[in-house]
Amino acid sequence: MLDLMEVMDRGLQLQSGETGVSKALKALNASQDHFESILALEPNVYGSTVGTFTTSADTESTTMPTTLMRLDRLQYIDAGTSKPAWDLDRVGATGDYYHTTVPLITAPATTGKPVKYWTNGKTVYWSPVPDAVYTIRYYGFVPASDITASGTFAYPDMALMPMATFATKLLRIGKDDDGTGVNEVGAQVFGPVIQALGRFNRDRAPGYDYRYTHST
Repeated sequence: MLDLMEVMDRGLQLQSGETGVSKALKALNASQDHFESILALEPNVYGSTVGTFTTSADTESTTMPTTLMRLDRLQYIDAGTSKPAWDLDRVGATGDYYHTTVPLITAPATTGKPVKYWTNGKTVYWSPVPDAVYTIRYYGFVPASDITASGTFAYPDMALMPMATFATKLLRIGKDDDGTGVNEVGAQVFGPVIQALGRFNRDRAPGYDYRYTHST
C-alpha cells in the first residue's frame, strides 16, 4: 500500500526507514476507518464476526461491545447442545414510525427465553425479559486492526488501490484547504469495492425461507 501511494505521489518517501512512513500509516488508518464506516452501513457485507451476549436473570438489557459496528443476526444458543435453537426477531418500525421508547411488545412482568430484541446501538433489550442466564450468539461487523508497515491487510486485494488512493488524498490536504470533497472521493473509490463485496452470491435469484406453517 505504501508503494501504491508512492506511485500516485512521487514526492512521498515511504520506503522502509524513510521519513514519510509514519505519517502515511496514519493516513492509511484514517482511510481504513472511512472505508469501514461505509461498510458498516451495508447489511451482511463481507462476512460477520461471531461473538456472544450473556443475559442476566430479571435484567431486560445487555450492553453491546463497543467494537461492534453492525449487527446482522442474533441466535438463541441451546444450553444442552451448544447449538443455535432459533433466530431472534428484531422489533423495528411499525407503520413507518419508530417508537420513542423501547418498543418491546411483551408485558414487563413476562419473563422467559428471549425471542425478540431491540437495540439502539449501545444496548440490546430482550423480549421477554430473561428469567435466567442465557447465551445469545451475534453475527456482525467489527473493524479490523490498525494497519502497520509489516502487518497483514485485513481486506481483499481489490481494496488496496482505493484505500491507498484515499490515503494519498488525505496527505495532500493543506491546512486551509476545504475538506468537503474528501467524503465524495471516499464514496467514489470505495463504492465499487463495497458493491462487489455485497454481491458475493449472485449466481441466481434468492430463495425463500419459510419459518412458519399455517393450517386451516
